[in-house]
Amino acid sequence: MTNRREFLQIGLAASALPLAVAAASAAVAPGGAAAHSVPLYKVLYDTRFGASVEFARRAAGQGLVVQAMDGDMTRFWYDDLYHRWRQGPAAIAGLTAYGALFCLERLAWDQRMRVVFRAEHSLGDAGCVAHRFEGPAALLSAAAQATAGPGWAAAMADVVARCPQGRVERKTASAVTTLAATSPSSEPLFSWVIARAVRG
Repeated sequence: MTNRREFLQIGLAASALPLAVAAASAAVAPGGAAAHSVPLYKVLYDTRFGASVEFARRAAGQGLVVQAMDGDMTRFWYDDLYHRWRQGPAAIAGLTAYGALFCLERLAWDQRMRVVFRAEHSLGDAGCVAHRFEGPAALLSAAAQATAGPGWAAAMADVVARCPQGRVERKTASAVTTLAATSPSSEPLFSWVIARAVRG
Protein backbone atom coordinates (compact mmCIF):
# COMPACT_ATOMS: atom_id res chain seq x y z
CA MET A 1 0.00 0.00 0.00
CA THR A 2 2.82 2.43 0.81
CA ASN A 3 4.43 1.95 -2.60
CA ARG A 4 1.12 2.54 -4.38
CA ARG A 5 0.47 5.70 -2.34
CA GLU A 6 3.95 7.01 -3.11
CA PHE A 7 3.47 6.20 -6.77
CA LEU A 8 0.17 8.09 -6.86
CA GLN A 9 1.72 11.11 -5.19
CA ILE A 10 4.39 11.47 -7.84
CA GLY A 11 1.78 11.33 -10.56
CA LEU A 12 -0.01 8.24 -11.83
CA ALA A 13 -0.85 7.96 -15.50
CA ALA A 14 -4.56 8.61 -16.11
CA SER A 15 -5.05 5.22 -17.73
CA ALA A 16 -3.84 3.41 -14.60
CA LEU A 17 -5.80 5.44 -12.05
CA PRO A 18 -9.15 3.60 -12.33
CA LEU A 19 -7.39 0.35 -11.39
CA ALA A 20 -5.73 1.93 -8.37
CA VAL A 21 -9.00 3.38 -7.14
CA ALA A 22 -10.77 0.06 -7.64
CA ALA A 23 -8.06 -1.71 -5.66
CA ALA A 24 -8.27 0.85 -2.88
CA SER A 25 -12.05 0.47 -2.71
CA ALA A 26 -11.79 -3.30 -2.48
CA ALA A 27 -9.09 -3.08 0.16
CA VAL A 28 -11.16 -0.97 2.53
CA ALA A 29 -14.50 -2.69 2.04
CA PRO A 30 -15.81 -4.63 5.05
CA GLY A 31 -14.63 -8.22 5.08
CA GLY A 32 -11.99 -7.54 2.41
CA ALA A 33 -14.50 -7.82 -0.44
CA ALA A 34 -15.59 -5.07 -2.78
CA ALA A 35 -18.95 -3.59 -1.81
CA HIS A 36 -21.84 -3.53 -4.28
CA SER A 37 -21.98 -0.13 -5.96
CA VAL A 38 -25.02 2.12 -6.23
CA PRO A 39 -26.37 1.81 -9.80
CA LEU A 40 -26.37 5.32 -11.28
CA TYR A 41 -29.17 6.52 -13.53
CA LYS A 42 -27.34 9.66 -14.71
CA VAL A 43 -24.16 11.60 -13.98
CA LEU A 44 -24.58 15.37 -14.07
CA TYR A 45 -21.83 17.82 -15.01
CA ASP A 46 -21.52 21.55 -15.55
CA THR A 47 -19.98 22.67 -18.85
CA ARG A 48 -18.78 25.93 -17.24
CA PHE A 49 -16.06 24.14 -15.26
CA GLY A 50 -13.08 22.28 -16.71
CA ALA A 51 -12.96 19.96 -13.71
CA SER A 52 -16.58 18.98 -14.23
CA VAL A 53 -16.01 18.28 -17.93
CA GLU A 54 -13.01 16.04 -17.10
CA PHE A 55 -15.19 14.22 -14.57
CA ALA A 56 -17.87 13.65 -17.22
CA ARG A 57 -15.38 12.35 -19.79
CA ARG A 58 -14.14 9.71 -17.36
CA ALA A 59 -17.70 8.78 -16.35
CA ALA A 60 -18.74 8.41 -20.00
CA GLY A 61 -15.66 6.27 -20.62
CA GLN A 62 -16.94 3.90 -17.93
CA GLY A 63 -20.24 3.56 -19.77
CA LEU A 64 -22.22 5.82 -17.42
CA VAL A 65 -24.87 8.10 -18.94
CA VAL A 66 -23.76 11.72 -18.55
CA GLN A 67 -26.01 14.79 -18.56
CA ALA A 68 -24.69 18.27 -19.34
CA MET A 69 -25.93 21.51 -17.84
CA ASP A 70 -24.64 25.08 -17.86
CA GLY A 71 -25.30 26.17 -14.30
CA ASP A 72 -29.05 25.59 -14.35
CA MET A 73 -30.40 22.10 -13.73
CA THR A 74 -34.04 23.10 -14.38
CA ARG A 75 -34.29 21.45 -17.82
CA PHE A 76 -32.72 18.26 -16.53
CA TRP A 77 -35.28 18.21 -13.74
CA TYR A 78 -38.40 18.99 -15.78
CA ASP A 79 -37.49 17.09 -18.96
CA ASP A 80 -35.93 14.01 -17.41
CA LEU A 81 -35.37 13.42 -13.71
CA TYR A 82 -38.84 14.46 -12.52
CA HIS A 83 -40.43 11.81 -14.78
CA ARG A 84 -37.88 9.16 -13.85
CA TRP A 85 -38.36 9.73 -10.13
CA ARG A 86 -42.15 9.47 -10.53
CA GLN A 87 -41.48 5.82 -11.42
CA GLY A 88 -39.38 5.35 -8.29
CA PRO A 89 -36.00 6.25 -6.79
CA ALA A 90 -33.01 6.27 -9.14
CA ALA A 91 -29.54 7.22 -7.97
CA ILE A 92 -27.68 10.10 -9.60
CA ALA A 93 -24.19 11.54 -9.22
CA GLY A 94 -22.33 14.59 -10.40
CA LEU A 95 -19.60 17.17 -10.10
CA THR A 96 -21.27 20.58 -9.98
CA ALA A 97 -21.38 23.86 -8.12
CA TYR A 98 -23.32 23.96 -4.86
CA GLY A 99 -26.56 25.35 -6.34
CA ALA A 100 -27.37 22.27 -8.42
CA LEU A 101 -26.51 19.93 -5.56
CA PHE A 102 -28.65 21.93 -3.13
CA CYS A 103 -31.72 21.82 -5.41
CA LEU A 104 -31.38 18.13 -6.28
CA GLU A 105 -30.82 17.21 -2.64
CA ARG A 106 -34.09 18.90 -1.63
CA LEU A 107 -36.03 17.36 -4.52
CA ALA A 108 -34.67 13.91 -3.62
CA TRP A 109 -36.20 14.05 -0.16
CA ASP A 110 -39.65 13.33 -1.61
CA GLN A 111 -38.23 10.06 -2.96
CA ARG A 112 -36.65 9.16 0.40
CA MET A 113 -33.27 9.72 -1.19
CA ARG A 114 -30.34 11.55 0.36
CA VAL A 115 -26.81 12.69 -0.44
CA VAL A 116 -24.89 9.55 0.53
CA PHE A 117 -21.47 10.84 -0.60
CA ARG A 118 -20.28 14.43 -0.83
CA ALA A 119 -16.84 15.87 -1.60
CA GLU A 120 -16.11 19.59 -1.60
CA HIS A 121 -13.25 20.74 -3.84
CA SER A 122 -11.96 24.25 -3.08
CA LEU A 123 -9.10 26.28 -4.46
CA GLY A 124 -6.43 26.65 -1.79
CA ASP A 125 -3.13 28.46 -1.43
CA ALA A 126 -0.55 28.37 -4.24
CA GLY A 127 -2.90 26.60 -6.64
CA CYS A 128 -3.55 23.64 -4.36
CA VAL A 129 -7.00 22.07 -4.27
CA ALA A 130 -8.40 21.20 -0.84
CA HIS A 131 -10.87 18.30 -0.66
CA ARG A 132 -13.29 17.44 2.14
CA PHE A 133 -15.15 14.14 1.98
CA GLU A 134 -18.22 12.86 3.79
CA GLY A 135 -19.70 9.45 3.12
CA PRO A 136 -19.19 5.70 3.38
CA ALA A 137 -16.02 4.90 5.31
CA ALA A 138 -15.08 2.28 2.72
CA LEU A 139 -15.00 4.95 0.00
CA LEU A 140 -13.01 7.69 1.74
CA SER A 141 -9.59 6.04 1.37
CA ALA A 142 -10.20 5.67 -2.37
CA ALA A 143 -11.33 9.31 -2.57
CA ALA A 144 -8.19 10.53 -0.81
CA GLN A 145 -5.96 8.48 -3.12
CA ALA A 146 -7.86 9.65 -6.20
CA THR A 147 -7.25 13.29 -5.30
CA ALA A 148 -3.52 12.78 -4.65
CA GLY A 149 -2.68 13.18 -8.34
CA PRO A 150 -3.12 16.08 -10.75
CA GLY A 151 -6.05 14.40 -12.54
CA TRP A 152 -8.24 14.53 -9.44
CA ALA A 153 -11.40 15.65 -11.26
CA ALA A 154 -11.47 12.68 -13.63
CA ALA A 155 -10.50 10.34 -10.80
CA MET A 156 -13.56 11.43 -8.79
CA ALA A 157 -15.74 9.81 -11.47
CA ASP A 158 -14.16 6.48 -10.51
CA VAL A 159 -14.94 7.18 -6.87
CA VAL A 160 -18.64 8.03 -7.28
CA ALA A 161 -19.09 5.02 -9.58
CA ARG A 162 -17.97 2.80 -6.69
CA CYS A 163 -20.18 4.30 -3.99
CA PRO A 164 -21.39 1.32 -1.93
CA GLN A 165 -25.07 0.76 -1.37
CA GLY A 166 -26.89 -0.45 1.71
CA ARG A 167 -26.11 0.25 5.36
CA VAL A 168 -22.62 1.67 5.68
CA GLU A 169 -20.56 3.42 8.31
CA ARG A 170 -20.22 7.14 7.49
CA LYS A 171 -17.09 9.18 8.17
CA THR A 172 -15.32 12.35 7.08
CA ALA A 173 -11.83 12.87 5.66
CA SER A 174 -9.77 15.45 3.81
CA ALA A 175 -6.94 15.63 1.29
CA VAL A 176 -4.98 18.17 -0.73
CA THR A 177 -3.91 18.09 -4.37
CA THR A 178 -0.64 20.00 -4.54
CA LEU A 179 -0.08 19.85 -8.31
CA ALA A 180 -3.59 20.03 -9.75
CA ALA A 181 -4.01 19.89 -13.52
CA THR A 182 -7.41 21.57 -13.15
CA SER A 183 -8.57 23.95 -10.44
CA PRO A 184 -12.21 24.16 -9.31
CA SER A 185 -12.28 27.90 -10.17
CA SER A 186 -13.07 30.58 -7.60
CA GLU A 187 -16.16 28.83 -6.27
CA PRO A 188 -16.03 25.40 -4.66
CA LEU A 189 -17.23 22.42 -6.66
CA PHE A 190 -18.88 19.32 -5.25
CA SER A 191 -18.82 15.72 -6.37
CA TRP A 192 -21.71 13.77 -4.95
CA VAL A 193 -24.01 10.76 -5.05
CA ILE A 194 -27.73 10.92 -4.28
CA ALA A 195 -29.28 7.54 -3.59
CA ARG A 196 -31.99 5.86 -1.61
CA ALA A 197 -31.59 6.37 2.12
CA VAL A 198 -31.11 3.20 4.14
CA ARG A 199 -31.76 3.47 7.85
CA GLY A 200 -29.22 1.67 9.98
